[in-house]
Parts: sequence; C-alpha cells; structure tokens
Amino acid sequence: MMMVLQRWKRMIKPRWACLIGVWIGLVALPASAQPQLAVVYPKEGDEIFVHDSTFVFGHTSPLEAPVFVNGIRAKKYANGTFMVVVPVRPGTFTFWCSSIWQQDTVTVKRTVHIPPYLQAGPTDSLGMDTTFIFPNRPLELQPGDRATFLMKGTPGRHAFVSLPGIAENIRMQEVNPRKPFRWRNAIFANDRPPRLPRVKGIYIAGFALPSVVSADSVPVQYTLRDRSGRSVRQQAPFHLTIIKPDGPRVALLQQPMTIGRPAPGRGRLIFLPEGVRLWITGRDGEFYRVRLTQKLDTWVPVASVRFLPQGTPLPSSDVQVLRTKNFPDRSQIIIRLRERLPFEVRQSVRPQQLILRLFGVISEDEWIRDDFIDPYIREIQWRRDGDQVSSLVVQLNTLQQWGYRAYYEGTRLIFEIRKPPRFTGTRQQPLKGLLICVDPGHAPDDGALGPSGITEKEATLLYANTIKEMLEQKGAEVFLTREDHQGLNLASRTKLAEAMDAHLFISIHFNALPDGVNPFIIRGTSTYYYHPQSRPLAKFVQKQLLRRTKLPNFGLRYDNLAVCRITWMPSILVEPAFIMHPLEEMRIRDTGFQRAVADGIVKGILEFVNRARAEN
Repeated sequence: MMMVLQRWKRMIKPRWACLIGVWIGLVALPASAQPQLAVVYPKEGDEIFVHDSTFVFGHTSPLEAPVFVNGIRAKKYANGTFMVVVPVRPGTFTFWCSSIWQQDTVTVKRTVHIPPYLQAGPTDSLGMDTTFIFPNRPLELQPGDRATFLMKGTPGRHAFVSLPGIAENIRMQEVNPRKPFRWRNAIFANDRPPRLPRVKGIYIAGFALPSVVSADSVPVQYTLRDRSGRSVRQQAPFHLTIIKPDGPRVALLQQPMTIGRPAPGRGRLIFLPEGVRLWITGRDGEFYRVRLTQKLDTWVPVASVRFLPQGTPLPSSDVQVLRTKNFPDRSQIIIRLRERLPFEVRQSVRPQQLILRLFGVISEDEWIRDDFIDPYIREIQWRRDGDQVSSLVVQLNTLQQWGYRAYYEGTRLIFEIRKPPRFTGTRQQPLKGLLICVDPGHAPDDGALGPSGITEKEATLLYANTIKEMLEQKGAEVFLTREDHQGLNLASRTKLAEAMDAHLFISIHFNALPDGVNPFIIRGTSTYYYHPQSRPLAKFVQKQLLRRTKLPNFGLRYDNLAVCRITWMPSILVEPAFIMHPLEEMRIRDTGFQRAVADGIVKGILEFVNRARAEN
C-alpha cells in the first residue's frame, strides 16, 4: 500500500496526494482494525499442574498488534497466532492478556487454579499436615500383609504410628523426599524430570501385620513429639480393615472385560473376561487386590466385581480337551475347561511365538490334539509355570505376526491366531486385498486446540479422508471410524475395527504438550504402538513421515493407549505434528502438508506390507 501511495504522490499534486493518502489510510485501517484478542489456552477456571511456568496461546488481529501476557511479550506468527511462556505460582493465578494497536487496547483475563506442590511445613511450631496423612482411602489387608504408613509434620521431630490392639508407637523415619512431579511432563520434556528441592518433615513406617489378628477394624493414629516432650496426635481419615482368615473371599467379574493392573491405578497387566471368579485378598481405595498365584497379584476396580457367598471355592479346572482347527484366515486352538479361568497372552517376536498363560489349572497331564495341517504353526507345547499355572506356548512359522485374540464361549477358551492376509496386489495397486481401518481421533470431544482455534477433531477428519483416498488409489479397501463430528467412544472404535476384520488400524491425532513443558523446544512428529506385532508398522510410518514433514523427530513411542491395545491386527497411533504450536498448526492447516502426511503414512504401510509379504 505504501509503494502505491508513493507512486501516486509523484503523479499528482501534493495537496491531493495528502487527501488521497488519508482516504487510503481509512480504507486500509477500518474500524475492524481495532485489536481483537482470543486466548485459546488456558480456559477460564482450568486446573493446571505445573512447577514454575506454563504456556499461553491464541490469536489476535491486526497482525502487527503485539500481545503481552503478565507483561511478557508473546511471540507472534504470520497468521496472527501467538504463544508465550509465563512464570506462575501455586494457588489462584490470573493471566492478564492484552493486545495494543495504535490508541486501543483489548484485555482478556484468565483465572486458573495451580495446585501447590508438596512443601515443607514450618519449623518453629509443632503440628501435622492433615491433608497429607495416609491411609486416606479404604484399606483392607490380611494378617501377615505389610502396610506402609505416611504423614507430614514439623521437620526434625520424633514420629510414631499406632494400631490400637495390634502395635503401639511404631517408630517412623523422616525421609525428606524430593517434591513430586508429573511423569508425563518429564516424558515430554526431553525425558528429564525437574530438579525439585527436597521436602522436609515426611515421615514413613513399614509394618507387617501379625499372622493372628483379632480386630476387624483398626484406627491408624499418629503422634509427633519434640525433644521437650510436647506432642500432637492425629488419626488417619480411614480405619484399617482386617480380612478374617475364615476362608478365601471369592468374587465374580460382572463386566464384559476387566483390566487387571499391577498396582492400584497403574498400567495394565491382564485382561479378565466376564464370569471369571477371583480370589480377593485386599483393597486399596477403589481397587481390590486379586491373588493369581502365590507370587503374582493384580488389581481390579471395586465396581467390576460381585462377592459370592462365603465358602465359594476358588476358581480351578483341569484341561478336559485341547485341539486345533485350521481355517483359511486363522488358526484356532480350543481349550475345554470346567469353568472360566483368568488368563493372559504374551507376545514375542524373537522367537516368533504366543504364550497363553492360564491361572488355576490343576491337571498335570495336559495333552494336545493337533491337526498337523496348519503350516502357520510350527509347534504347540504345554509348559508348567508353577502351582496351578500352565502356559500354552505356540511357536509360529512367520517373521511378522498379524494378530490374535482369546475369548470364552461358555467354558471353552478360544484362542485364535491370525494368518497373514492373502496378498493380491499388483504393481499399480500394491495394497489390493488389504482392509484398513483409519480412525480420525476424537469427536464428539474437540481434542486438542490450535492457537487459531481449529480443533483436533476437525483436523483429523480432514487428514483421514485424504489418507483414505490415497490408500484406495493403492488398491486397499478402507473404512473410517467416523465420517462426521459424531464419533464413537474408544472401546467402540476398536470393536468396530475387529468386527470388520480389518488387517491394519491407523489412528490419526495431533499432539499437545502438558502444562509446564516449553513448547518452543519440544515439538515434532511421533508414532505410537503397544504390541510387538505393531512395532514394525510404527517404525516404517514414522520413518516416512519424517522424510515428508521435515519436522523434528519426537520419537517412535511405546505407550499403553486404548487404540493401540487391539490384538487382532497391528495398530498404531500417529501424531504428525503439534496442533498447539503456532508453526506446526499453520502447517496442519496447509493442504500441501496434509497430502505430505497422508503420503508418508501410505508409504510407511507399503514398506511394512512389502516386508511382511517377503517374509511370509
């Protein structure tokens, strides 16, 4: 505009040039040029878990208008978006965001809550922190179990825990641990946890309950004493419940599938189908402890079980019949039991094998009827893994596994091993014969948000349709888990893929950082997998995406994600870019980048299929 104005000034009289210049200025800067400011993140009232700083992002106009958050100038981008990292402090915290243009200023306020990290108490008085006393949830133990008791109080004093009727004044040790942090933040922040200071005044004691306990419910009482003899006392909010040794407590699983965990609220260990009886040996909050073997426990949600009458026997069975069946698309192993037992499946790729582990098998003479007509199975063996634990070891003639599943029909345990697809591809259509499920992540929830306001659910649907188009051009048959913004829940998406008998499952997402991680350093492309059979697919897709996106390598990542836990097919989750980062969001919105990502995913699938075809 300025170049045009200067040219006009040379062509006409100065007086008219001045008037025209004013008119052009009015046209170029209408009333709408007054600053507009939208703060996309954080939202009003958010709870943010951070240590000392976090990010704020959104968009503003006009492009030249600077943005300040709590006095810190934000970085602006070509499309009007902005991002800034701002120091914070625990408690109620307000971000004051402002944009200034000419004589106008617009301000947006965001008030959030930042939970305080654990802090040492004062040293000049004697007291306990009533918010940091454990157990702080229902706790049930058997005689002989070991319990851990924890509390926070004035540092440098003498602390004791008492269980009236069981033990008095158990000495506690002051451990002064470092402040806690969210492991998710460390995983994103170059895998390094923050160096937080130690917290004084944390007292801990471990205690093994006697083998004989008469009480049913015991209060947990804490005492903190100083050198002068003064003391304060506090009782934990929940009693310790002692499970009577009158016989095992047996409960029935009443959910279609229950996830057993290695500890309350942690990871996944084992999948337990409906109708299985379990030996309940304890409780911690909303999880019951289940005894699988003398050395192996798992934890299940309290809501997933129903207790059976006292005297109900523990689950156990011999193996009545085991035989194999050969089908064109799968190998089937049928195990006849007297009742449903807990089981788990472990997959190995070196060597290529599947191990089905049954808990509660009492027979010593398991045998196998093998049809000997299935070239996919090299060998099947029973293996005794301990008292009432047996494993079925299935060795495979392949270098790429395509899936497995195990389920009950009555008391028959059906273990199915998927055979490689029948490749019918040609040079022009190399993926012909493959059925691929493409999952546009999220919806009806928005997912992550970009600084310009685009939602993850909108972006993933656009990309999924492009991926579908390119895969179909290569001969694959493709279906989406959703075609609009009304999607299925995670469990239904994976069930749909299995019901459709898809050969591959590709879930499309766009990444976002947890609070407190520096977005100017951490960004890029990543691909996730869970089962060993899915790692080669994830590796090839990640390699091809990096070639085409030219973004930083955020890594090939193993993670226990719902859409990656499908066992019937290799399944991966792809995060081509960070939608919350202004630069990467601009690329996400670009159709050229969209086709580059789709091409990378298709090329990765082609590389995986070519390798699998050659090996099988």
